[in-house]
Amino acid sequence: MASTPALTSALPPTPAPAFHLSERWRKPVSFLFAAAWLGVALVIRPDGFQDTSHSFMEMTGFLLLIVAALGRIWAFAYIGGRKNQELCRGGPYSLTRNPLYLFSFLGVCGAGLALQSPALFTTATLFFLGYYAIVIRAEEARLAGIFGPAFARYCAEVPRFWPRWRKPESAAELTISSRLLHRCLLEVFWFLAAIVVIEVIEMAKSDHWWFVWSTRF
Repeated sequence: MASTPALTSALPPTPAPAFHLSERWRKPVSFLFAAAWLGVALVIRPDGFQDTSHSFMEMTGFLLLIVAALGRIWAFAYIGGRKNQELCRGGPYSLTRNPLYLFSFLGVCGAGLALQSPALFTTATLFFLGYYAIVIRAEEARLAGIFGPAFARYCAEVPRFWPRWRKPESAAELTISSRLLHRCLLEVFWFLAAIVVIEVIEMAKSDHWWFVWSTRF
């Protein structure tokens, strides 16, 4: 990657600390929660489903899913292939230390809103904020062991999760391998595919393809 020295710091010659248990189990735990959460989404229908306010929730959710997909591509362009090797400080990493998780969080919020269920929205956001707070702290402890004082300075300047509102620092050029780009696009595909899946679920509930429970929220 061609960039200015202000955007990245080289990896010190120290062995990388081991991954924390929460990091190793991040994807399995998230997948199990998502499967259970989607199962509930299939069989509940909140009061007011498809009325004006709920339709607004749905459209807002779709917008957040699109923002999440585009945001993850932006973040991946800076960190892809360089994680744990360079201390990335450019692009979205100049606004928040965890932009990939931030945009994933927006996607989670978007899915909950698009399903028009305040209960599903609340459950998903609380799970994400609770579990990923543990993951992020574990990752930061490991990164502190890798990058030392450079990471401490980064933490002092850039917030952990919620972004600071300023113009991002941008690299003049970015280079990413085609293999990593394909992986990135595959990951963000699911955020966009969720829009289609949610529309199918909405149609199924409206046409009574299966039994659903009406809920207040």
